[in-house]
Amino acid sequence: MQTQKFDKTQKINLWIVSGIGLAFFILLCFPNNTGAKDPHMLFMFSNDENMTYPIVVRMLSFTSNLHQNWGQFIIYGDYHYGYPFYFLSALVVLPVRLIFGASFTDHIQLNMLLLRQFISVLPMLLAAGVMVHVLTRFRSTWQSAGLFVFLITIPGVFRNDLSWWHPDALAVLAVVLTIFFLDRDHLRFGKNFYLAAFTCGLASAIKLFGFFFFLTIIGYLAAGLILKKLSIRRSVAVSGIFLAVMCATIVLSNPFLFYSGPRQRMIEIQTSKNVELNAGYHHDDPVYYQKGPKWWVFTLENWYGQPWFLGFLVISLLIGCFWGAYRFQNRLIFSWVLPFSIYLLYFVAPKPDHFWLPVMIPLFASALTLPAGLLAEYKGRSIKLLSPLGILLAVVIAALLVILLIQLTQNIIGDYPLYVSTLLREITAGY
Repeated sequence: MQTQKFDKTQKINLWIVSGIGLAFFILLCFPNNTGAKDPHMLFMFSNDENMTYPIVVRMLSFTSNLHQNWGQFIIYGDYHYGYPFYFLSALVVLPVRLIFGASFTDHIQLNMLLLRQFISVLPMLLAAGVMVHVLTRFRSTWQSAGLFVFLITIPGVFRNDLSWWHPDALAVLAVVLTIFFLDRDHLRFGKNFYLAAFTCGLASAIKLFGFFFFLTIIGYLAAGLILKKLSIRRSVAVSGIFLAVMCATIVLSNPFLFYSGPRQRMIEIQTSKNVELNAGYHHDDPVYYQKGPKWWVFTLENWYGQPWFLGFLVISLLIGCFWGAYRFQNRLIFSWVLPFSIYLLYFVAPKPDHFWLPVMIPLFASALTLPAGLLAEYKGRSIKLLSPLGILLAVVIAALLVILLIQLTQNIIGDYPLYVSTLLREITAGY
């Protein structure tokens, strides 16, 4: 199924999804405008924000010395996360810097609101919208709007949107766009294939996620060879160009890499971070850092869904790889989800919920694969409603939709106290 220009119905559905996204964006402005009225409050309420915010301030603290400005804007120092995260964050705060001058640091709450909304909330909404397009093409109003709401209300996603200015949403968007461009290319190995290389490079530049597309790209090239869309000679050429574009994106989007000192510091930080991911943090209970699926159950149950529901999503995705109108898209998703999930389950010791965001956004997008596919079968074969087969299909479709509605309800029930507690946290804490 190749991407075509939107017809009138698709455009209307896109506008509906965009309207829902805008309403959600505005709704989150209220809790995200709390907890940072002064540096002390930011320290009390934030997780990593109190450590990353000073870096953005330093990047925007211009002086009359151009060399110094260039140095502090490029050589930002915190190489836990890639430069695109800090560069885009600085751009978001730049209007406040231009309006208020050097006193922009007095407007911490405004700066944090902008950072949370445009670096965490907006990219996540865009990522959800892109996945809705990949698996519905906006052809059905109820499927497009329903799936979008389903994705943005996942508790793990919702918590990431609340008072959490962090690079994960940008990295997830880069991951989703890589899937989108590969889908759009559809084994033509043209410009969209190389745009996928660019977004894959960005995912790597921000949080190293792009390197887990190895199975996707290998499978994509293999499919091109098997289906004779690609000769062996051309496969070598396009894979080489893909790798070159990806590497160039990583380097050019992290310009500090051209300087030996910062480059060495980045290697040291990433080496240390890799040890933490493998062994955990020294100050916590070592039992918490056991590896394997059973040790992730608590995190997954609390922020994504019960094991039976996550199993349902995996089965839905697997079935979608071999049946239905979106087999190609589901195969792309599966080839991404599989290696990253194995890495988290068996090689990562800490258990924060946001580690799963790059997996869960694409995985949850497969939720409608079975009901939508069965409904398409029902319509395509013109099965009579009161025939035995028609009754069976109606019952199965209804049961699947009830399962999804129950999960959506549980999502919203879990999101509500998060929203209220964040909205009222200053009052609760006595500020």
